[in-house]
Amino acid sequence: MKTTDEKRNKIKQTLKETRERRSFQICKVFELKIDYSHLNNIQREKLKMYFVEGKWLYNFVLSSEEVFKYDYKQNPIMKMNKNGEKEEVQLKYLPAKLKQNIVSGLQQNIKNLSKAKKKGRKVGRLKFKSEYTSIELSQYGNTHKIVSKNRIKIQGIKKPIKVHGLNQIQETMEIANAKLVKKPDGYYIKVTTYQFPKGEVNNEIEKKQAVGIDFGIQNNLITSDGELFNVYVEESGHLKRLQRKLARQKKGSNNRYKTIKKIRKEYQKITNLKKDKANKIVNTLLSSYYQVVIQDESLSGWHKGWFGRQVQHSAMGLIKQKLQASPRVHTINKWLPTTKMCPNCGKIKEKNDLSERWFSCECGYEEDRDIKSAKTILKIGLIEIGTEHTNFKPVEKQTSGKDSFKDSFLSHTSLKQEAQSFNFG
Repeated sequence: MKTTDEKRNKIKQTLKETRERRSFQICKVFELKIDYSHLNNIQREKLKMYFVEGKWLYNFVLSSEEVFKYDYKQNPIMKMNKNGEKEEVQLKYLPAKLKQNIVSGLQQNIKNLSKAKKKGRKVGRLKFKSEYTSIELSQYGNTHKIVSKNRIKIQGIKKPIKVHGLNQIQETMEIANAKLVKKPDGYYIKVTTYQFPKGEVNNEIEKKQAVGIDFGIQNNLITSDGELFNVYVEESGHLKRLQRKLARQKKGSNNRYKTIKKIRKEYQKITNLKKDKANKIVNTLLSSYYQVVIQDESLSGWHKGWFGRQVQHSAMGLIKQKLQASPRVHTINKWLPTTKMCPNCGKIKEKNDLSERWFSCECGYEEDRDIKSAKTILKIGLIEIGTEHTNFKPVEKQTSGKDSFKDSFLSHTSLKQEAQSFNFG
């Protein structure tokens, strides 16, 4: 009993030290692609069956009456066959630790739903999976381990597996948990790492100016400096042909299943292109400017409206998400009329149709509509940051003309806030 208590206390102390160390570290996740061409038949079969048996185990545990009392060592289990009948199967490939991770992950999802429900949120229930795509590798050194510059050992597979992208992980990084992921274009391992120090800022970035960004349909992204970014990724002709072929095939047939796999692979390529564009644009903006200001555009509303196709086939949502994750990006309210407001005098032009691509104001200011909106977003952002954060120093000091814009902006904001409080009365 004493030995058990000592072991428990030692684990608690280790976890406490790890939590304290993590609070000062940066967390980064690296995606490594498994080289399928270098896998032997045994490795390919095991990887395939890991996800098949993972689906069987997940659905069986979810169907059981007492999920939280389930013993992951139970074998055999029941599964549904193609005819909808229950049959007994033996789990031959999944190691015990991976089984435990699947069960504990399911239990944690149920707990999270319960917490959300207690907070008053509307939640549904977990559904059975037709395909299992992610398996938790929770312990470095046990479930997974880097053994060379391009190979990783996975629990249950004797021979180390060759992967691409391992050179991204530096020796100074502390490796934590990982995930074995199945995608339409192959198998991946997502490795979580931690590194010192946290929040280090490059001094060169602080010397560069601020920029405003306007999201739009015709011009996807345009900066206040007039730089245009096209983030539109169109569906390929091959994908359209596969979709037409799928519509003619019989449901449940093997050929239809093969076509679905090809379609998923094409969509994965499109997703990769969007991620690539988003990463490059966000990196360019954050490395060129010390402060970025954007407006909280309702892209989901655009997608539901007239511009669903344009928004769906662009990377605007991904870029917005990545930008908002940075501490050097300020987001202004989506209801501010940046399209109608003049950045010079602050007046609002009521009649401003979408067909008018050139903005002109009574004060004599004229400019392209989208560039003007980006400049308005930048000025509003600088006003908000200047009033909320005293340590922020813009490159240019505001002149008397900008003071009138500030007064116009503040008066418009106060009127809008009064209207909102009245509506919610």
